[in-house]
Amino acid sequence: MRVVDVAVPGVGVVRRLFASTRGQLPLVLVPGCGCDHHAFDALLEELSLHDVEVLVPALPGRAGIAGCVTSASSSSAYVLRLLAALGIGRAVVGGHSWGGAVAQELALDDVDGRIAGLVLLSTGARLRVAQAMLDAVEASGDLVALADWRACHRFDRLADVARIQVPTVVVVGADDVLTPPRYGQFLHERIAGSSLVLLEGAGHEAPTTHAVAVATSLLPLLRRVAGGVGSSPG
Repeated sequence: MRVVDVAVPGVGVVRRLFASTRGQLPLVLVPGCGCDHHAFDALLEELSLHDVEVLVPALPGRAGIAGCVTSASSSSAYVLRLLAALGIGRAVVGGHSWGGAVAQELALDDVDGRIAGLVLLSTGARLRVAQAMLDAVEASGDLVALADWRACHRFDRLADVARIQVPTVVVVGADDVLTPPRYGQFLHERIAGSSLVLLEGAGHEAPTTHAVAVATSLLPLLRRVAGGVGSSPG
């Protein structure tokens, strides 16, 4: 598996899994609250077996990047700046939990076809955070994580997700108590043509604890939209 952390001058840092097959569209995975660009390492290990190219951006406040997360909209704009700086004009985008909110924002704001597909992992169209959780994170003194959770709490696209028109897969753990299966069902029902994968025995951290099953869930969409992504390297 060839994975490197790439510094993008003037913008940020991205963790990149390279594929051996040229010309395919990359999969961009945005991490959840309090996580950095290593959040998907277990999933990258599995996706490398299928020759998928993946980019995981470090969001502001991590990897020496100034600032912090303020909203899904500002985070989606940051991801687009990273892709532009890397010369990537089109990609499949996805994310876990809060990262899924950013991915939805990217799809909703896409006016020129840059988003080829959407991967929503353990997320929802609205992500309310319990006050006890916000208080606990604030008490920890981790201001970067606190900014993440506050932005997550403000995210609400319940009225808008039906506008998403790109091929979409929604993956949720059957035992997820933070973004329970009904969140995934709502997304599936509102996003036309989407597929829903319910992972038995999986909780909120399915991309890590059930990386093989998650990777398998993504491959049909990747093969469909990304020019050969998800095929065996041979």
